[in-house]
Amino acid sequence: MYRIFKFTLGFILVMIVLLVIIFINWQSIFGDNRPIANVKAIYQLEFNKKEIAETSDVDNNILYLVPKGHLDTYISMMKEKGYKLTEKDLKHKTLTLQKGNHYTEISYKKFARRYTIISSPFLKEV
Repeated sequence: MYRIFKFTLGFILVMIVLLVIIFINWQSIFGDNRPIANVKAIYQLEFNKKEIAETSDVDNNILYLVPKGHLDTYISMMKEKGYKLTEKDLKHKTLTLQKGNHYTEISYKKFARRYTIISSPFLKEV
């Protein structure tokens, strides 16, 4: 009985220390990403079978998460908003969209091996 108590107490202390370290170094571990928002977006893709999920970074910029290589979902969503794809640069990982006379360059990058995260020029309304 005493061994179980010592093991449980030791486990709780180790967890507290780890959580404190993560809390102190949050910015250097996760960068500009919001881990809880990204987990929600991954949940929507995997379990709710959505094709695209919206998330945000620490600056409230809208980010879109799609399965790796499925940029067509984002492009068709932007077509519905009145944008037209003018250039897809695979080397620099950018998409150039046009709406009227305005051109918008949108970057994307690999995220967690199975996903692509697309930055958006729009701010999330709080």
